[in-house]
Amino acid sequence: MRAIKLPRRFKRLCVTVLMLALASVNTTYAQNANLTDVVFSTLSGGDVQINFLADAQLAEPGTFSTDRPARIAIDFFGMKSLLANPKTEVGMGKVDSIVAVQTPDRTRLIVNLLDTARYKLLPIDKGYSLTVYNTASDESQVTVPKPFATRPDIEASTSVTNIDFRRSEAGGGKLVIDLSNDNATIDTRERDGEIVIDLLNVNVPASLEQRLDVTDFATPVQTIDSFQNASNVRMVIVPTGKYQHLSFQAGTRFTLVVDPIIETDEEISDQENSELGFNGERLSINFQKIDVRSALAVIADFTGINFVTSDSVQGEITINLKDVPWDQALDVILRTKGLAKRQTGNVVWVAPSSEIQKVEEEELKALAIVEEFAPLSTEIIQINYAKAADIAAVVKSVKVVKQGNVSSSAGRGTASSSSLNVTETDKNSLLSARGSVTVDERTNSLLVQDVPEKIKQLRNVIAKLDKPVRQVLIETRIVEANDNFSRELGARLGFQRVTQNALFPGSNDSVIGDVISGGSLAGNTTLNDSVNAQAADPSSPLVFDRTGGLAVDLGANSIGGTSPASYAFDIFRTGRGFAHLISLELSALEADGRGRVVASPRLITSNQKEAVISQGQSIYITVPGSGTGEEGGGVEEILVELRLTVTPQITPDDRVIMDVNITQDNVISLSAAVNVVGTKEIRTQILADNGETVVIGGIYQQDENDGENKVPILGDIPFLGNLFKQRSTRSNRTELLIFLTPKIITPKLNLG
Repeated sequence: MRAIKLPRRFKRLCVTVLMLALASVNTTYAQNANLTDVVFSTLSGGDVQINFLADAQLAEPGTFSTDRPARIAIDFFGMKSLLANPKTEVGMGKVDSIVAVQTPDRTRLIVNLLDTARYKLLPIDKGYSLTVYNTASDESQVTVPKPFATRPDIEASTSVTNIDFRRSEAGGGKLVIDLSNDNATIDTRERDGEIVIDLLNVNVPASLEQRLDVTDFATPVQTIDSFQNASNVRMVIVPTGKYQHLSFQAGTRFTLVVDPIIETDEEISDQENSELGFNGERLSINFQKIDVRSALAVIADFTGINFVTSDSVQGEITINLKDVPWDQALDVILRTKGLAKRQTGNVVWVAPSSEIQKVEEEELKALAIVEEFAPLSTEIIQINYAKAADIAAVVKSVKVVKQGNVSSSAGRGTASSSSLNVTETDKNSLLSARGSVTVDERTNSLLVQDVPEKIKQLRNVIAKLDKPVRQVLIETRIVEANDNFSRELGARLGFQRVTQNALFPGSNDSVIGDVISGGSLAGNTTLNDSVNAQAADPSSPLVFDRTGGLAVDLGANSIGGTSPASYAFDIFRTGRGFAHLISLELSALEADGRGRVVASPRLITSNQKEAVISQGQSIYITVPGSGTGEEGGGVEEILVELRLTVTPQITPDDRVIMDVNITQDNVISLSAAVNVVGTKEIRTQILADNGETVVIGGIYQQDENDGENKVPILGDIPFLGNLFKQRSTRSNRTELLIFLTPKIITPKLNLG
C-alpha cells in the first residue's frame, strides 16, 4: 500500500485540534475552589496531622512521593491558592515545611520531610486531611504470603488485573501493576531493608497471589510476594545491595522502579571519612618544616574561616597529605602539636589543650558563682496528663554524675587501656543547689522555686514527659464446645424351679424329694419357705423371688442421673407339682448432647498498665476428716472465676505486645457433698497488629470408651448371648479456643 503524504498545513491543523481537545480535558478539573488555610498539629506518638482547608468541596487530588529528597506532593486540579505566604514552617515530627506552588491548571502542595515517612490522605468537609506518621518504617512481620485456611471473599471495587516485572534502562528492576480503575490508594514504604506496597481496598485474584523470583534479571530486586492482606493487597519486594526506588501512578498503572546505586571511589572515601566525623572539602598539602601558624593560615585561606591563634602556639611541622578533608587535616595538625580548638560561629580559636581547659574552668566557676547568688523565682507548672507526684519523683531522681578518665599504660609496644570513673552524687542535676519542687495534689501542679534558667530547662523537660498515655481495648473471646454421646444396653434374667419327686437319670421310680433351683441362695430360700408353707396349707400360694432369683444381673446403667428404659416379662411360669419361673428384663439408654459456652470479657487499660477483670462465685467443699479443727476436716471456700489479666505495650509502629493470663474455672459436681473444680489457664506473651484477631491458644480433647460385661460362654452364643451381657459406648469431645483482639484507642483531632 502506498503511503499518503499529508500537506504541512493539514498537519498543523491536526496538532491545533489535538491541543484544543487536551485543553478541554483539563477544564474538566476546574473547580470554583480556593485554598484558604493550612492548619497543622501534632498527635500522640509524634504523628503530624495537616488539614488543607478550602472554600468549597474538593475533588480527589493526585499524589506521589519521593525519597531523595523526602517529599510528599499533592496536586489539586483547578484550585487556586489564597495563602499569604506560600511556605508554611511546621517543624513537628518528620514534617519540616509545606510549600504551595500555583500553576495555571492546579495547585501543588509539597510537604518537605526530614526523612521518608508513611502517610494517609483523607477527605474532610471542604478540604483534605494529611496524616504523616512518625514511625521510621512498618515493622509488620511479613516476608511471605500469609496463609489462610480459607481464602476470604473480599468485596472491593478495584482489583489487580496484571503484575509484570521488567528491567529498567539503568539496570534496575521495574515493577508494573495494572488495576481495574484509578481509584486505589497506594502506600509505599521501606521496612527492614524491604519495600512494602499496600494497595488499600483492592482485591487480587488467586492466580496472581504468588511469589515471583526475579533473580535472573540481574537487578537489585530478588523476590516479589503478592497476597491478600484482609481488605488490602500487600506486596513485599526484597532487594539486595544499595539501591534507590521511585514510585508513581499514571491512570490505572502503578510503577515502582528500583535502581542500583553505583558508588565511585571518591564517594566511598567520602563515606568512610563521614563515618569518622570529617565532612570538609578535600585538599592536598605538602609542607617541609613549616611554622604551625603558617600551616593554620593555609587552612584558613582555603576554608574562609577566621582563625585566632594563641601566642603560646609555637613550633614547626612537616606534613604531606593528599586529597583529604580539610577538617581532618586540621585535626592531624592539632593532635601532632598538642593543640585544641573551640569554634564559635565563623571563628576558630586554636590554643594548647591545657590553656583551653583552664579558660573553660574559669568560665564554669564564674557561672556557678552567678547561679549561687542569682535571685530565686517561683513558678507553678501545671501537669496535664500525668500525676504531679510522679513527675516530681522523676525530677528528683536525676542525679549529677561526675566523670573522669582513669588511664593506664605500659611500656613501649604494649597495649594501653582507659576506663570511665563514674561517681553519683546526691545533688539534683535538674535543679540548682537552692532549688526545690513541691507537689500540690489538689490542682495536680508543681511549685518550683529556683533560678529562672533552671526553671526554663525544667519546663522543657516536663513538656516532653507530660504526654497523654495511649489506651488499648482488649477483647477476648473464649469458646468451649462439647459433643458427648453415651449408650447403655443390658439384660436381667431370672430363673427359679421346683421339681417334686425328682429322678436320677436311668433310675426307676426313685423318689429323692423336692429340688429347688434358682439364681441365688436368697431366691432359693424364699421359694423353699413358700413350698413348706404350701405343704402345711395347700391353699397357700407359691412365692417366687424375682429379685433374689436373678441369674444374670447386667442391666443398663444410668447416664447423668437418668434411669434407662426397661421392659420385663415372665417367659414361663407353672403352679403345683412342677413349678417354673423364668423372668427377663431388657434395658437400654442412649444420650447425645452438644453444647457451646462462650465467654467474652473485655477491658480498657493504659499503655504498660496491668488490668484485671474477673467474674466468679465462691463454693464450699467438704474436707475429708473426722472431728473439728485443722486436723479433723471441715468446710473450705474456693473461688471459681473467669479471670483476664493483661499488660499491653504499644510499639512505635502501632502494634501491641501483650502479657496475657486467662483463667477459666468450672465446677464438676460428683455428688451433693463432693465438688471438683476444673481449671483451664493460658499464660503467654504475643505481638499483634492493631485490630487483629489472633488465636492465642486451644485445647482439643477426645475420649472414646467401649465396654462389655458378660457371662462366660453364654455371652458368646450368637443372638441369645445378648441376654447374658451388658454393653456401653461413650464418646466425648471437647474443644477450647481463645481469641484475642487488641484495639488502640487514638483520639482524633479535628482541625477543620
